[in-house]
Amino acid sequence: MTKTVRRRPRRQRESDDSQKQLTMDGRLITTHSTAHQNTGLKYLVQSFILCSTDRELNKKGKGKRPDPRFRRCSPEPVREELETVTGRKVTDVDLSLLGRYFEKYVELVNLVLGRVYAHKERLEFLGEELNSYRGQGYNLLQKEEYLAYKDNPDIREQCFERLYRNVLENASRIIQSNWLRRQLMESAIDLVRENRDLLLRLLKNKYVPSQLIKDLRARFENTKNHSSSSGYYFALSVLKQLRRGLDEHILDKRGEGLGYRPSQRRRVRQYLGDETECSAVMSLVESRLQQFATEGYPFQTPRMISYSEDFSASTENMPGQGYWYSQDLQRENEILFFVKLPEPMEGKELQDSPFRIRTLPFRFFDWLPRAVARDRVKADRAEREGKHMRAKKLRFRAMRFEDQHTQLVNTIELQHATYQLVKWKNRKDADPEKVAQLKEKVQRLRKSRTCGPSRLLLRNHRVTLQIPFHPPTRKMVNDVLGKRRYNRSAGADRGIRVPIVLSVRNGNNEYTDKMLPFGTLVEKRDTLRDQTRHLSSRIALMRNNWEGKHGKDYPKPGHLRKKERHLAAIWQKIRRLDREIARQIASATVWFCERHGVKTLYLENLKNYKPPGGYGTLSWRLSSNLWSKVLETIQYMRESLGHRRGGIWTVSPAWTSQKCHACGEKGLRVETQDSTTERRAGEFFYCPHCGEQIHADVNAARNILDSHTEQPSAVAGRTI
Repeated sequence: MTKTVRRRPRRQRESDDSQKQLTMDGRLITTHSTAHQNTGLKYLVQSFILCSTDRELNKKGKGKRPDPRFRRCSPEPVREELETVTGRKVTDVDLSLLGRYFEKYVELVNLVLGRVYAHKERLEFLGEELNSYRGQGYNLLQKEEYLAYKDNPDIREQCFERLYRNVLENASRIIQSNWLRRQLMESAIDLVRENRDLLLRLLKNKYVPSQLIKDLRARFENTKNHSSSSGYYFALSVLKQLRRGLDEHILDKRGEGLGYRPSQRRRVRQYLGDETECSAVMSLVESRLQQFATEGYPFQTPRMISYSEDFSASTENMPGQGYWYSQDLQRENEILFFVKLPEPMEGKELQDSPFRIRTLPFRFFDWLPRAVARDRVKADRAEREGKHMRAKKLRFRAMRFEDQHTQLVNTIELQHATYQLVKWKNRKDADPEKVAQLKEKVQRLRKSRTCGPSRLLLRNHRVTLQIPFHPPTRKMVNDVLGKRRYNRSAGADRGIRVPIVLSVRNGNNEYTDKMLPFGTLVEKRDTLRDQTRHLSSRIALMRNNWEGKHGKDYPKPGHLRKKERHLAAIWQKIRRLDREIARQIASATVWFCERHGVKTLYLENLKNYKPPGGYGTLSWRLSSNLWSKVLETIQYMRESLGHRRGGIWTVSPAWTSQKCHACGEKGLRVETQDSTTERRAGEFFYCPHCGEQIHADVNAARNILDSHTEQPSAVAGRTI
């Protein structure tokens, strides 16, 4: 009889003197939410472009084309007629009203921040409470008498209660982040004052010493559980801020102009390298640190400037929460989105809106059902062609989109059912049977999967609605992809010729390698970047000429503003291409790992990498590599497939491209695979010790895969 034994999964061995390694946090995880119990991913966020209610959205397949009558000089009646089918998505009236709405919201957030930072005796207490509180921050702030909605008539006159909740929630996040930075700065000041060698290395070295970052994190424990970003890079940013303050103080005391930041660093390093100047400079630094220790670092009161609102403090699914969904029964797959305006602002009075005259209406196209149908057709075609993995990928995406559409529909029904239930309860002739039916419906919908509170953004005359959806459950993923077994690891190398190279060890020391080539989008992106470089130079020349003749206070001419709008439009195209390139590379990487049963993926940590001199346009080409965006997208996609924290680790890139994966000795870069003559930055790798000849990026990917067997070092997040 075979005895069944339950085995625990193996954990990576850590050194005794190293810090506890934390998982990397995705940017799409909300700050005040408990992470998903299996993967760490709380929400999958989809974006929808909001349009004015008069605009026609669903024009695909109807033979619609832009009307040739549309011109800037068209008569007003023609422009009003064409505005519904072409032109801008949001009318000037709606944009103006939404701009006033965001101005009021930002004004209220800054009002709350000003009152909090005016009470210095309560600021420290609130920071500690918010940092340790696991609920929503507005619950703590509204307990303060000078922030309570009921105790402040001036606030009640400017907004309604649910809007003020969102204001307090946004302010609480800013207060917590700023308090953490202040505490971390105090610890950094004490650390460099106690250790003169670390202080000298901080000012003299080109990069911030990693040992200093580790010591700072060890001293200040709160960075280890910082949810909004990696504690390592948060500590690094604080040390850079401290170093910049010291550099500016040194140059100011010596009577020199500050200039650009690289110039500041170069001059300070030269002074510290000179023995005659070093002692005088260090005395200035020590006196400044003493002033920081007694008076505190000169932080400014934080302020909000972004036109965005997070409705995370409004979860009651009632009209008073400030936003409302409603399906348009006359147009297929179109949803109306209403925003409640504060007094004395007046919008449009619509029959379907519970906000009456305080309504700012928009509509957006629910593209999820169309995407489901399209992916299922593609999956059937791929299955007939024998592309089974592609068929699985398309069916999984269709399942995810269908689930998100269901969540959105359930949220709309829950909002309307809750509203109807309250109305029927308040009626004198309430029907008990109708009330019971509505109660049962509300209870059923609350147990179903619904989307989270949305987020509203205004960027460059474009209004975006970001809706967070719950990720697929493990059962939903297994129903589509089947039972999967993950028992392998993979290494990934980022390169210039090839965006990413993957290597998996199959056993018996055999590897499966995959080189993901660049697409045409990268060439298009490089062309646009070249245009921005030339256009930026021309704009700078035109601006200097104009300011030299008329001064900086004189309004810019029309031809200069036109060039600036052209430059902004090109950069917007580049950002869209960045997202698409990162999505394509990440998708190919993730599904390669699924095909080969990869549990853990190791990538290079290129966060602070800077190329050495003498490599021509290497810096320009590396900036097109999109390291951070690709890494975040890979983690995001793997978490949606059920991998805990994405199963991603980052390793140091040191020597991964120079040593041989077979023998571990230093090799040569050569021009061709059969060549043995060294060529700087060659495409292939040759090892003179064991005779290995292989593509250089494949060799680096295998070295990255083997690096996890070495003793890990405690650095940022899941880094070894």
